[in-house]
Amino acid sequence: MSPVANLQAAAALLERAYRLALVLQNVQPCDGENAGFVAAELVEVLDEARVALLKA
Repeated sequence: MSPVANLQAAAALLERAYRLALVLQNVQPCDGENAGFVAAELVEVLDEARVALLKA
């Protein structure tokens, strides 16, 4: 993948991570199961973005 494509992929992943963080921020405290799922997804997306940026 070209550096430009890697940066575009990282930007898309960061946008997705931002949206997940907004969801996590708005989850009710009593809804721990969903919060855990969203948090795990957020960590996964941030890791993918980190890798894409390192490749760029």
